[in-house]
Amino acid sequence: MPPREFDITIEPNGQVQLHVQGYKGKSCLEAVKIFEKIVGELKEQRETSEFYEPEELVQYHLEQRH
Repeated sequence: MPPREFDITIEPNGQVQLHVQGYKGKSCLEAVKIFEKIVGELKEQRETSEFYEPEELVQYHLEQRH
């Protein structure tokens, strides 16, 4: 399994940019959904070459504590 990387940039105006690496195919979209729950709705999306590669099965376990 390739390493998963998330590059998160918060600009001075509060805008958040997320760059996801290490996911093949559309499986990255599931990871993006998790970040959307944390930082808000997606305003723009650009796919990398990895997006167009054959998909792989990725499972998530998300636990939120208060």
